[in-house]
Amino acid sequence: MEKKQKKILFISGGVLTAGLLAGSFILIRRRYSKKGGSNYMTTNSNKLPSNFQNWNGGSNYLNDAPRGIRNNNPGNLIYTEIKWQGKLPKNQNKDRRFEMFISPVYGVRAMIKDLKNDIEKGKSTVPQLIEEYAPRFENNTDSYINTVCADLKVSRTAKLLPTKNTLRLLVFSISKVENGANYISNELFEQAYSMAYPQ
Repeated sequence: MEKKQKKILFISGGVLTAGLLAGSFILIRRRYSKKGGSNYMTTNSNKLPSNFQNWNGGSNYLNDAPRGIRNNNPGNLIYTEIKWQGKLPKNQNKDRRFEMFISPVYGVRAMIKDLKNDIEKGKSTVPQLIEEYAPRFENNTDSYINTVCADLKVSRTAKLLPTKNTLRLLVFSISKVENGANYISNELFEQAYSMAYPQ
C-alpha cells in the first residue's frame, strides 16, 4: 500500500474513533446525570447551607443517590433563572447543570408547578409534555413516553387536565423514570401540592 493511501486510512480511522468516543461520552454523561454516580458534573466544592435537608432527613449531600434525589430535585429540572421557592443559589448548588433545593418538598413543589404550567400552556398530551421535559437528543424519549402513558393508563393522544390526581400520577411516573424508582410518597406529594396551591 502506498504511503498516501496509508495516511488517508489512518486519518479516516482517527476521525471515526474520535466520533465514537464523543458519542459514548455524551451517552455516559447523560446516564450519570440522571441515574446517579458521582462525576465532575455534580462534585463541585460549593458549600451547602446549614439548614439543608437531604432525602433521608439528614444534612449531608447524598453522593451515592440518584442525581435527582441528591439534589432534592426528583424531576431533574435544569438550572434556570426561575426563582423557585427553596431553590439553592448557584454558589450553594453542588450541581453544574440541574437545580438544587433546600429540601425534597421544594423540589417536588417545583416539579408540580412546572408540569401544571406546561399543561396549561397547551402541552396537554404525554408526548408533548415529555418531548420538552426529556428532549430526544439526550434521552430515549419514546420509551419515556410509553412508561408515562402506561403509568397514567392513557393513550398518546389523550388530553390531560392539570388536576391534582393527574399531576400526582405524572410526578410519580416522571420521578420513577428520572431516578430509577419513585422516591416520592403520597404524603410528600400532598405537602408539596398544598405549598404550591394553598387553599
